[in-house]
Amino acid sequence: MGATALENSALIALVKAANRVFIIGNGGSYANAMHICNDLLGSGIPAFCFDPSTLTAFANDYGYEGAVARWIRVVAEKGDLLIALSGSGKSPNILAAIREAEFFGMKVYRIFGNERGEDMQQAEEAQLAIGHGLMRALRAGR
Repeated sequence: MGATALENSALIALVKAANRVFIIGNGGSYANAMHICNDLLGSGIPAFCFDPSTLTAFANDYGYEGAVARWIRVVAEKGDLLIALSGSGKSPNILAAIREAEFFGMKVYRIFGNERGEDMQQAEEAQLAIGHGLMRALRAGR
């Protein structure tokens, strides 16, 4: 079994065990988060992405670095899963959201390019490949 298959196997178990799934990212990773969220919803999984209106309101009111963490604090609960996407793995707002999620007892699954030895484009391609593998597995009943 390849690394991606093993990775999807772990992610499938987390998604199935979660009450709800929240997916975050910046830029291209944010676009991928919305794409994966739609795929999960289509597979019958309650999944949520930070909507642009709330993101900009929270960034204005609480600062961009704390906006996603604030959203997690308001909407998420223990038993939920946070999937964090990042090419660099260094985005302060994504790292702050992960800390917030862990504080509340959420499971966190990171797809970070820097942890995989990937550049930004490779990281974003891997995010979608993992997301599509997850969707196919869920729809196949695995």
